[in-house]
Amino acid sequence: MKLNKIIIFFLILGFVSSCVPYKKIVYVQGEVNRQKSDTVDYKIQKNDILYVKIKSTNEVISKVFSVDDTRTNNISSQTLFFNGYTVDKDGFIDLPVVKKLRVEGKTFNEVKELIRQRLLANQFKTIDDIFIQVKLAGVPYSIVGEVKNPHSGVLYKIQPTIFDVLSDSGDITLVGNRKEVIVMREENGQLVKVPLDLTDASVVNSPYYHIRPNDIVYVKPLKQKVLGTGATLQQSISSTITALSLITTIILLSRYTK
Repeated sequence: MKLNKIIIFFLILGFVSSCVPYKKIVYVQGEVNRQKSDTVDYKIQKNDILYVKIKSTNEVISKVFSVDDTRTNNISSQTLFFNGYTVDKDGFIDLPVVKKLRVEGKTFNEVKELIRQRLLANQFKTIDDIFIQVKLAGVPYSIVGEVKNPHSGVLYKIQPTIFDVLSDSGDITLVGNRKEVIVMREENGQLVKVPLDLTDASVVNSPYYHIRPNDIVYVKPLKQKVLGTGATLQQSISSTITALSLITTIILLSRYTK
């Protein structure tokens, strides 16, 4: 009778400790209330890759800045990425015709105006001759920890979010801690680590909700992972049965040896 009580106790304990609660795996719980705040324009950093395109009535200039594959008329995201202009260690990009231009710390609109002024001074007569487009050619990132596909990748989106990174990595595993996903970002020469609770709807208001170039995302494991217990009901049952079998064997052996 005493043995049965012990088995029941450990069975309940096994289920309680090993199953992952529903609330720990559901994203963005509650109402999403975006806070009204002034949007801060992205400031260009070293190692960013910029996509620069210039169109004008001057066909020679237009062709220099075109990344079109004239044989296939097919422009892929990868084409834009590999034909972009990398911001060097001193904060400059080197453009055809325009030459070297300091862009670090500037917004895309500020860079567009710098290019416009440089071209007007050297090549053009009126401002109507020029159309300029400047943006990131891609947002490189790394994601590690409890995700299905830890890797380094590039997002070809404007203002990608933490969920774009998770989608690209196959999502967080069942034993990943969605309540404390760490975003590591270099700011002013310092590495900053910020935890995000992805189960809370207010996460959309975090300045780290949107991914910036070269961010590192780390998904911590839950205690179930550390303890080696199951995440699903089937795994929990299997782990509990294994533990109970070991306990029963030890009890029976101790009785037999008395």
